[in-house]
Amino acid sequence: MRRNILLVSIAMVILSACSVGKAVNQPKAKDLSVLDVGTPRDRVLVELGQPVVSEKDANGNQTDFFKFIQGQHGAAKAGKGILYGALAVTTLGLSEIVTNPVEGTAGAGKEMQIKVTYDALNKVEIVDVLKDDRWIQVQKVGEPTAANAPTK
Repeated sequence: MRRNILLVSIAMVILSACSVGKAVNQPKAKDLSVLDVGTPRDRVLVELGQPVVSEKDANGNQTDFFKFIQGQHGAAKAGKGILYGALAVTTLGLSEIVTNPVEGTAGAGKEMQIKVTYDALNKVEIVDVLKDDRWIQVQKVGEPTAANAPTK
């Protein structure tokens, strides 16, 4: 009997770390403000990585196609990890029945595909979102942020 209780206790401790681990190990969020019009191509490449395809049109203007997983910001990941950990402790691991599948599907990063066209000075001119699987779009693509918004 004691052996069974010990095995169940060990299993609950191991299982309780699943949603916490998934929450804190999500991919890092990309800063989409680099897609604002006028941003140099170098800054876009530093943030989004190398494009999947890169081509030049007849005028010599560069176009890049990016494909990446848009993750979550560090504060969101930490908050979810703390919440899931507290739930697991207070429910003796039973919350994992719900939180583990939820974090595995809804909490995972979402794929984005973006086409960026640059002007003759290699600055962002046009941004086309080809695919955006995010449920909640916290940051819009290609719109100026408050810091970069033109003043009147």
